[in-house]
Amino acid sequence: MSPLDRLKDLTRPTGEESLLDVAYPTPRLQVTVRHAVLAALTVVVLVAGVLALQSRSPEPVAVELPAVGTSEAPAADLVVSVVGAVTEPGLLTLAPGSRVHDALLATEPLPDADLLALNLAQKLTDGQQLVVPVVGESHPGDATGSGISLNSASASELTALPGIGPATAAAIVAHRESAGGFGAVEDLLQVKGIGPAKLEGLRDQVTL
Repeated sequence: MSPLDRLKDLTRPTGEESLLDVAYPTPRLQVTVRHAVLAALTVVVLVAGVLALQSRSPEPVAVELPAVGTSEAPAADLVVSVVGAVTEPGLLTLAPGSRVHDALLATEPLPDADLLALNLAQKLTDGQQLVVPVVGESHPGDATGSGISLNSASASELTALPGIGPATAAAIVAHRESAGGFGAVEDLLQVKGIGPAKLEGLRDQVTL
């Protein structure tokens, strides 16, 4: 018998061979369908949360800046003195921009008050004194018919001028006494408290 035939004879099955049982080890970790579904849902939620955070843009914050150059202090009320032919003489507190007419409404002129001697449209100034004369009574300006005399009017009479309060009226009298009188209306510029603008407002109200 040749070696090849001998090899075939040795490898020919006899029918007595038995299959080997192989015991595979039981896996330690078992993943159920429920666990897999929960894990998948968890991953989906986490991914959705990350995407939402990345896509969300911060909301703009409105910042109010203070206005520059627009704020103005409110005008102060006027305090004026009304004397003469009125029912209720004394100090009055009036709104800014008030006129002689407003002061007379508040003090109620007497029946014999000479309202024609007053400029009812004249604007009042803080600290001004308004003298309401009686009909037939001499009042500042009667001598010349053009205004109050800077060289003869008293301090009380000078307060009837627009923008002239008691302090400025006293300064006018003091300057008149020290300088020997006013030689021109422009000399008012030498009085403390009177500037070019106030002088223009007084020019038509005074005389020498």
